[in-house]
Amino acid sequence: MPLSHSKHAVLFGGAGFIGSHLINALSRSGWSMTVVTKHPHRHRSLLVVPSLKMVETGDLSSDYIGSLISESDTIVNLIGILNQSRIDTFAEIHASLPGIIAETCLQRNARRLVNISALGSDVNAPSQYLKSRGQGEQAVQSFIEKGLECTIIRPSIVFGPEDSFSRMFHQMLSMSPVFFPLILPKVRVQPVYVGDVVRCIAHAINVKFTDQGRFDVAGPEIFTLREFVSLIDRLGGMRHKIVGLSPGLSNILASFAQFAPGKPLTPDNLRSLQATVAVGESMPEPYGVQPTRFESVAGEWLSPKIDKFDQFRTQAGR
Repeated sequence: MPLSHSKHAVLFGGAGFIGSHLINALSRSGWSMTVVTKHPHRHRSLLVVPSLKMVETGDLSSDYIGSLISESDTIVNLIGILNQSRIDTFAEIHASLPGIIAETCLQRNARRLVNISALGSDVNAPSQYLKSRGQGEQAVQSFIEKGLECTIIRPSIVFGPEDSFSRMFHQMLSMSPVFFPLILPKVRVQPVYVGDVVRCIAHAINVKFTDQGRFDVAGPEIFTLREFVSLIDRLGGMRHKIVGLSPGLSNILASFAQFAPGKPLTPDNLRSLQATVAVGESMPEPYGVQPTRFESVAGEWLSPKIDKFDQFRTQAGR
């Protein structure tokens, strides 16, 4: 059922990959937004969006969160990290913070909270990433049971302009001469287009979802990782020989790669990939959103024929 509300949203982590696409979608629908981000100076380009205010994350205590949401009744939590550090840990960002936001929303009588988690999240998951996501979901669910209007969205690996997954493989392929060693080639993935995730979030903001307040979002295709990387290779105009590595060799590679700049791969990333189960081809379409096939859009940012101006337009959603 449609829900009446003011059209101002607070987006925690709204300057990230999914958040920047959500900002464009909400702006086109006449929303004003407060974007809470750790490094506002890195995202000044978003300030051209009408009626957008950017504020620094701060300590994200209950009092500070309360002050941020005091003038809004719609909250979206997009904060997440792929790898933890001494400053930002899975326990703090994924396990604790969603519960703090949910509790504050309940205390402040917020109309709607949308919490973004991850497919495969489970308190008993073998990876710290998925385990912490599961703990965060569990905390949010406890406040849903107390009356909080909240939807938990669990997307699979998300692809789109500026994503970290398809672009990482594209960059690594570009630096490889002929042979490309691939971790876990038989692992199944069901990547989902960022535009589809954004449409689900927008629907969740506007429409009450009654099925326990939680659903998984994945794309229409299930790939082995070898198939997915081979597709990236072809769309990028390259012809590599993909050499699949055993789980043992994959772990050795990850053990070294975690110390490289930017942590391109860690042992916990491998455990997350191995634990994530594809939703399946019969996945329900949340709110009627038709899932987008990877090959139908990926050429926009992977094709060797794309020029710089096309790339900028793609990133700007134009």
